[in-house]
Amino acid sequence: MTDHGHRFGWSLRARVAVAFLATTALAMLALGLFVQLRVQNTLEGGLRDQLDGEMDGLAATPSSERADAVAQLAGDIHGQMMSADGEIVASSTAVIEQLVPADVGDGYSETRIRVLDDLFEARRGEEDLEVDNEPVVVLVKSFGDQVVVLAIESEHADEAVSTVRRQLLISGPVALALAGLLGYVVAGFGLRPVERMRARAATISSRSAGERLPVPSAAELRRLAVTLNAMLDRLDEGLDRERRFVADASHELRTPLALLLTEVELALSGNRTPEELREALRSAEEEVRRLIALSEDLLALAGADAGHLQLQTEALDIAELAAAVVQRFGATAEVASRSVSISGDRSARVAGDPDRLGRVVSNLVDNALKHGAGDVDVRVVAGSKEVVVEVSDEGAGFTEERPFERFAGSHGSAGLGLAIVDEIVRAHGGHIGIAREHGRTVVRMSLPAAARP
Repeated sequence: MTDHGHRFGWSLRARVAVAFLATTALAMLALGLFVQLRVQNTLEGGLRDQLDGEMDGLAATPSSERADAVAQLAGDIHGQMMSADGEIVASSTAVIEQLVPADVGDGYSETRIRVLDDLFEARRGEEDLEVDNEPVVVLVKSFGDQVVVLAIESEHADEAVSTVRRQLLISGPVALALAGLLGYVVAGFGLRPVERMRARAATISSRSAGERLPVPSAAELRRLAVTLNAMLDRLDEGLDRERRFVADASHELRTPLALLLTEVELALSGNRTPEELREALRSAEEEVRRLIALSEDLLALAGADAGHLQLQTEALDIAELAAAVVQRFGATAEVASRSVSISGDRSARVAGDPDRLGRVVSNLVDNALKHGAGDVDVRVVAGSKEVVVEVSDEGAGFTEERPFERFAGSHGSAGLGLAIVDEIVRAHGGHIGIAREHGRTVVRMSLPAAARP
């Protein structure tokens, strides 16, 4: 993470709390709107029910008496009766003007009307009367040539809706603050196992190998902890291999260097004959070549570890390549009164690096000659999907459980040959193994067969 992201980035706990707060805010907003609309609709429904009840009473009144009934309306309900042409026939006491236009149709509507505020003063004949501009719900209904208009005051209903709205606006932020605090606390409890894992991870180093992260009980975090512990297991295994590799490489390098130093010291000590000096130089040359070979092997393995084992892949006949290796080692085997032969298919095509695969076969044959016994046989079997190359000898076999590990013993020796063989074969998409069959030790290498043209 960059310094900018580390300095200004929000913590996961804060993000969870904000997400919880945002979700709660949306839910409360939706709930507030629902409550407000529900209260408003309920109150308006009550007003309309009152108008319907009053209108039903007027509908049951004889038409000749309907004007008197409208004129006697009082309280929150105001009334007015008009003729079909819009002329006002009768009005309740508080009404001082025409409630609706003459051409309005039947049904409900909302408007504001001017009515007298104090009917007692109006009945006494006071001249300076107070007039209110009231919000009302209006119901218009026609009865033949009579049009009855009823209006009911909606101010109290509007005030109730406004009160509900104010209460929601006051209680909403308080509830959101409590919800955000609760979300922050709950997120803290939920992330506490993660913090314990982080604290333990901060203490793990190469000197504390074997330590593992605590495994929480929560399923998701448990899977994360198990996965990270498995990764630490692999890292520990790799670290152990590297430590052994460094120790073994140091041991392998120390022996030829010590011998080389001894030869140089002997060459420099006293009077040496030219023949003795030449012998010392030949011995030093042998140790230098051994050091060069060991260094090349170390570089090859290091490149394989870093994924830099370069392959110059081409179509090749591995049977011909194996035959050339057998021919090259024939003289060496003959000196030891042994033989190297090739059998099986005479042609087996694979896609690979000829130099790398030639080194694989050479290392296997050389290992069998140096550390095995009896005759060595190289057998090639060509299949439709894979090609198998087997190198076998009559030796006792490998005493190690994992002979392809670096510096593992091979027939009692230690080195890097088989480790390099394993890396090259795996880089070609193949695999290699060792078996004991019919009294012989068999090293079997399988490679993907090349596609037929």
